[in-house]
Amino acid sequence: MPLQLALVFHFNQHTSEYAAVANRACYRGLLNVLRAHRRLKFNLHLSGTLLRALNWFDPETVNLIRAGLADGQFELLGSTYAQNVPYACDDWDNARQIALHREVLEQVFGVKPAVFWNSERSWRQALVKVIADGGYTTTLVEDHILKAAGLADPVPVRTTFDSQSLTLAYDDNMLRERFNYAAWFGRRAQLFNYLKDVAKRRGSKEFLLAYAEDAEAMGLWNWEQGYLPQAAWANLDALLREFEQSRAFAFRHLSTAQPRQTLGPLPDGAAQWMDAALLNPKAPYHEDGYSDWFDFLQHSAKLNYFRKLYGAMRSYLSLGNSPASDLSAGESADPAPSLPPPAAAAKFHRQAVETFCHHQYEFGCIGVGGRKYWGWENVRSTYLFVRVAQVAQNPYPRHWIEDINGDGSDEQLLCDGRHLAVLTAHGGRLLYWFDLIEGRQWVGNHLAIPPAPYVSGETPQPRLTPGPNVWLPEAFDADLKPWKALRKKEKVPTRLGVRLPGWIFKREPAELTVYRQPRARRPGQRLPMRMQVGALNDVIALDGGEEFAPDLFFDYRMEPDGPCYLNHHLADLTVEKRVRQTPEGLAGHYTFFNQAPSERRLRLKSSHELNPDYREALNGGRAALDFYMHEGLYPGVVNTLTQQAVALEPSMEWTKLSQAVNLLALEVGLTFDLRLPPRGEKTLEIKLNLCRATQEA
Repeated sequence: MPLQLALVFHFNQHTSEYAAVANRACYRGLLNVLRAHRRLKFNLHLSGTLLRALNWFDPETVNLIRAGLADGQFELLGSTYAQNVPYACDDWDNARQIALHREVLEQVFGVKPAVFWNSERSWRQALVKVIADGGYTTTLVEDHILKAAGLADPVPVRTTFDSQSLTLAYDDNMLRERFNYAAWFGRRAQLFNYLKDVAKRRGSKEFLLAYAEDAEAMGLWNWEQGYLPQAAWANLDALLREFEQSRAFAFRHLSTAQPRQTLGPLPDGAAQWMDAALLNPKAPYHEDGYSDWFDFLQHSAKLNYFRKLYGAMRSYLSLGNSPASDLSAGESADPAPSLPPPAAAAKFHRQAVETFCHHQYEFGCIGVGGRKYWGWENVRSTYLFVRVAQVAQNPYPRHWIEDINGDGSDEQLLCDGRHLAVLTAHGGRLLYWFDLIEGRQWVGNHLAIPPAPYVSGETPQPRLTPGPNVWLPEAFDADLKPWKALRKKEKVPTRLGVRLPGWIFKREPAELTVYRQPRARRPGQRLPMRMQVGALNDVIALDGGEEFAPDLFFDYRMEPDGPCYLNHHLADLTVEKRVRQTPEGLAGHYTFFNQAPSERRLRLKSSHELNPDYREALNGGRAALDFYMHEGLYPGVVNTLTQQAVALEPSMEWTKLSQAVNLLALEVGLTFDLRLPPRGEKTLEIKLNLCRATQEA
């Protein structure tokens, strides 16, 4: 009987622009190789955070997975939505992470997985109940943990905790290392010799060995070290072809694993790769000062800081489950409040849960996260959605000031009884815009993770810095013929050696064949993709001079219609910006006072990051949002799924219209050139109007 194998590929990135890099350097090519071997079955896991980005950057990658699912070739695994390490997290958090990931997988692929990917592989027996309660029957556990529990052979086993049970598959570290070596360098003898030796053991017909690895090992890791991803794809293709031609092996979906025996409680255990990386200063993700992962888990300053922050957000979420009063200190309720449908508050609370989960990305893993990392710090936005859910329970007209997003800086809030606008303390940048009756969101991009440090207590948009242009594949074929000139011999262990154990190079050649990466066609610098820009985001230049950003509007005052933002720091020029709600939406009204005795030239660039019906657009991806001209006159963005649009209506003609694709949003920019008369003033108004897309547009 053939030896049974389960190949598991784990796809994971945060919702950032780097997901597009990983897709081009790895995911598309890897999936093309897997789909080329239709008779082989594969197990795939995709994190929820990555799916948010993949839907936006490359729906074809998602379609490849759908096709593999439809053919029965692929099986999807579930996990925690943001790949937080379950061992390291509160089980209240774990339950919500697991439920959210199942929800996203069902929405995107229409599946309800039975197998659980245990992120970063650390184990405690109580996870049996957490995983089983989440709807799963099977998971993987590393071989050294199973052996410590008394397992002698690599067979599926059953284990129990608190009346719940799971089937555990054998996650084989030796198989993983040898498989990677074969895929990176095309040297397959070690791998097949190992498998043949296992197959010779007594009882091998009941064995099931799992190769469980980051999908990034098949291209992205190579690209990061300066190698050609196509080499990994070509070597993997040849490796799978050899498996396909052999009758000695059978590839299995993990959901078919049947336990061969029952195993008592497993000891606590950490992923072997994390312990090894902590002891090796040259290893990826290494952190100094820790003897092993449990030492890191207990003493890491960053983990201990964010545990407290997550605990605070967890408390707010718990409050948000109850009909808590929306009365802040000093406020009094409207004598006759209008009550919205309870579904609106429930929608915002669901967004609060995803915001909370989204910003626990890989929490508990070494070499990840920390202070100033958006992927953790912006968990504070959980509080915003909890508060919006509370406001939606009793919306009435009012203006007030509150640090509603937990960033350490007060925001100004405008509510007309239906719509809520959240503006930055300085400059009046529109951070969020909600419909409190229907539970909808027009502006706000809290799930996009910018490549910039998170700065608490300030109001500027993320400060992006240019980076070098890099080469990335434009085609995704496992064909090395076009790249013959890049073939080289390198001394072992090569730059990929940091990802492999030293023993694997013994009795191997002193030099290995690699393919170097070509240079970028356009050397130089590029600015990362913009995100979390907000709307009513202004940049001003005077007399052709240097531009300055909206956070230099240093002061504001609350007026009957809303806040007025002031700037007195320009020579002989005063700028006032008023933001108010209108029957159609919002308006920013600008007044420019020229106090000089001569005419002056002023340029205003007004940027608007728009994503109408944000929640509905997430699963639809890039196709869910499009640029739009309302009535052929007013530029904006339309949600193609709901036909809801936000259009810009300025009071004067613009000099330039710009359009840009941000992450999870589209940005529309208008540039205005004004001539200010001596000791005179000019005004400009920009309305943000909610509208339905017209057929002729």
